[in-house]
Amino acid sequence: MSKSESEKPEPSEPIPVGVADYALSTDERPLRTSGVGSCGVVAIHDEISGVSGLLHFMLPEIEDRNNDHADAKFADAGIAELLSAFESAGGCSTRAWAKLAGGATMIGFDSFDRPIGDRNVEAAQIALEERNIPLCGTDVGGDTGRKVVFEPATGELVITTANGATRRR
Repeated sequence: MSKSESEKPEPSEPIPVGVADYALSTDERPLRTSGVGSCGVVAIHDEISGVSGLLHFMLPEIEDRNNDHADAKFADAGIAELLSAFESAGGCSTRAWAKLAGGATMIGFDSFDRPIGDRNVEAAQIALEERNIPLCGTDVGGDTGRKVVFEPATGELVITTANGATRRR
């Protein structure tokens, strides 16, 4: 086997998604992200085209569009950017559905009206609702971090919590 062949990922090897980033899968490769505390994760899937996407965002909404922050850092701008790439790859948002994870309350601060995790979940729900994308599963809240894997072949969101529990949504 040549070196270039050995460096190619296996078809089932998950595509990593960093914080404030997103990725697409067009060949049923899973999408994976970790370090999900108060952040939010949106998985979107179009069963007919076989296109899936995963966004790992940090904050509910972009406040200054003139800032150098990546759109994927925010629920509102990140979902818009994810959907644009999703449609460019052949996905159709009018037949897509989504799943949502994250939004944990990692640290309690008395100075905030509502925890950032709650605000992240709400912002994602609103952004998806505004685009008529049904939310078909959630794993939100709590007080522990998560690793999230979206499996396009089955449509499942597999959540592994920091304490080792695994859930499928």
